Amino acid sequence: KADHKGEVINHSVADFVRDEDFVIEIIDRHVAKSKINLGGAPIIVSGGYGVGSAESFELLHELADLLGGEVGATRAAVDAGFTEHERQIGQTGVTVRPKLYIACGISGQIQHVAGMQESSMIISINTDPDAPINTIADYVITGRIEEVIPKLIKYYKQNSK
Repeated sequence: KADHKGEVINHSVADFVRDEDFVIEIIDRHVAKSKINLGGAPIIVSGGYGVGSAESFELLHELADLLGGEVGATRAAVDAGFTEHERQIGQTGVTVRPKLYIACGISGQIQHVAGMQESSMIISINTDPDAPINTIADYVITGRIEEVIPKLIKYYKQNSK
């Protein structure tokens, strides 16, 4: 009704609860490690057995972090202990379709290619110019990842300001 009048009653919180009811104590904190989301990553920097070591995989993480992407791996790299199984791409891992897939030290075994061949753009970084993955790559960089990736990082930083 248009002529309705309400009554405003102001209550004091202190009439209902005591200040002590709001005292909290943090007893323990648990920070869960963020989950790896390869399926939703727009950019994946992936490493194969050719990366050579878990230490060299750190370069891939550095590039992926810079680009806002995620790190993937082949089964051979996972089996060699270079990175965790959750990062495995291929028939025995996850299938991905990122906008950009940077394949580092990956030969291009069919089981791995099956999991990433539908990527919009594929860049291969490999010391072997005849690596099978180069046949499906849009761009091929022939060289050692220890030399190529630091340059990619450097020039990306220079040109993305």
